[in-house]
Amino acid sequence: MAITSECSVSPLLRLPPEIRRNIYQLLLAPGTEGLIPIRTESPELYKARNACLARRRTRFRVVSDRVRSGSSETTYMGYKPPDIDTGILAVCRQIHGEACHTLYSQHTFDFDIDIESMVPFFRDLTPAALASIRSVRFVKRALPYCKDFDKCEWRSACAYLADHTKLRRVILAVVGGRPSPVWGAPVGHWEQQGPWSMKDFDHIIRSERMEWARQLMSIKNLRTLEVVAALEHCPPPRSKDMVFFANFTINIEIGFSAYLKRVMVDDPRSS
Repeated sequence: MAITSECSVSPLLRLPPEIRRNIYQLLLAPGTEGLIPIRTESPELYKARNACLARRRTRFRVVSDRVRSGSSETTYMGYKPPDIDTGILAVCRQIHGEACHTLYSQHTFDFDIDIESMVPFFRDLTPAALASIRSVRFVKRALPYCKDFDKCEWRSACAYLADHTKLRRVILAVVGGRPSPVWGAPVGHWEQQGPWSMKDFDHIIRSERMEWARQLMSIKNLRTLEVVAALEHCPPPRSKDMVFFANFTINIEIGFSAYLKRVMVDDPRSS
């Protein structure tokens, strides 16, 4: 978005600040807080479209084939809700500085599984816009299927959120697996395993398979942390990793959520 450097002729600046703030609210956050999706653009679309916008966004490489680990250059895309009009941010630098807080503080920026888009998106923001970010949503991929590049992107994203943002809310969806009963376990077997205790998590969190959770816990001082399980089918658990995955799944919204809140939230009772 190109920002005009001079605003001396803008009639908007002749209005009282409180009126301007009302205008920013009506244009940038007219209703209740919503999601603004940020996604990794498909490399094919990135190559096909006019690259003029891409040059103003940080470019990065993504693995385009998770089997053969081929990579392609791309960038991120934001999908603006239809009731938001961001054109006012391009009027001039002064208006952008005044209005950006309304946009970036009153919406949740949703990255879903596109963790690789997170750091480039935040780095491209102005300092005022970055300082205004309050709420994000993202998804942790299923533990057994994470590749080394997934772990690297997750580590970088968590470190950036911890060091460069002032988040007050995180919505975390953790992909879990529910084995089919046809593999031989009784119906309800996994649900009957019982929740892990805080002492259990104190031990489990130190394991190599939970390194991602330790990285996540570097994000502190939240007001709200919402942890939800995104359940998918998983194959019969015939290995230690898959058994752990199945047991961990039934603890995502109970013990694991409470454990994270104890570390990441200012007052876990209010989350």
